[in-house]
Amino acid sequence: MSAPVGPREEQSYLLVLISGLATTALTLVGVYVLDANTDFHIMGWYANYILPIGAVIVGVAASSGYGLASWFSGIKITRSLLWIVLVLQLAAYFATQYIGFKSLHLVHRKNGTPVGFVEYFDATARSFAWKQDNGSAGAPLGVWGYAFRGLEIIGFAAGGLIVPALLRKKPYCQACQRYMRIRQLGLVPTSVPVKKVKKSDAVGLAAYEAEQQQAFDRGKQTVEALQQHAAGAKVADFQKILAELSPGKKQTAKLPGRFSLQLVHCNRCYASQFVVKQLLGQGKHLKQTDFSSTELHSEFARSVCQ
Repeated sequence: MSAPVGPREEQSYLLVLISGLATTALTLVGVYVLDANTDFHIMGWYANYILPIGAVIVGVAASSGYGLASWFSGIKITRSLLWIVLVLQLAAYFATQYIGFKSLHLVHRKNGTPVGFVEYFDATARSFAWKQDNGSAGAPLGVWGYAFRGLEIIGFAAGGLIVPALLRKKPYCQACQRYMRIRQLGLVPTSVPVKKVKKSDAVGLAAYEAEQQQAFDRGKQTVEALQQHAAGAKVADFQKILAELSPGKKQTAKLPGRFSLQLVHCNRCYASQFVVKQLLGQGKHLKQTDFSSTELHSEFARSVCQ
């Protein structure tokens, strides 16, 4: 008889939230100390006067606890958890603003009555100003300050979703309640090196395209052979092909087209898949698409990993 899953999930869920709130508190304390002791206001760091880079960085650091706790506890990041993280990030932002407001003990000069938080927030938003090249503050933006304060809030909240959202896309073993590992097995060439062929050279272009097609067909045949060996649990034959591919890995990585071979597996039960992704281009122009996926026997995956 299997143990009920509910209590474990609930406990882990709470652990993720507590860890995230802890790193959020530590990060915001660090921001407060930085503001109080230096002239650098990281939350006000914008790129090209529009992108709230500083707020995004602070948001990522604040939410790191959610991701770390999720990864080590094995609780999967769900859509509902993402919404909770978003709400908590927004709450943390305004809580920090309120705590900073209360620490100032502001009163009106005329009658000595306390300044309200909404009044304070409105004043700080309207007084938003860009720092000039000489280090002095420019003219307050007035109502336009709300736009940049809004960007700051969005940047902090969106930054807080980056780490959990990335984990949400990670392969996950439902049976063992843990994230699966991705082992890079090798690269298969699917193109020939780039050649400069004149557009006017019809014969040369045709020959070059034929070479590219032949290279792709060879790569596809290699992948199909690996899939057959993997599906048939033929570990020796599978590893033999990988060994043949290994010496040319560096050269293959430089080609404009190649297949990436991955073993996605659970470290506990070894539920696994043989995943092939098609890579086109290099660097910033790299495009990655799913090519195929083959379910594997657990003993086969265990043997490959060992």
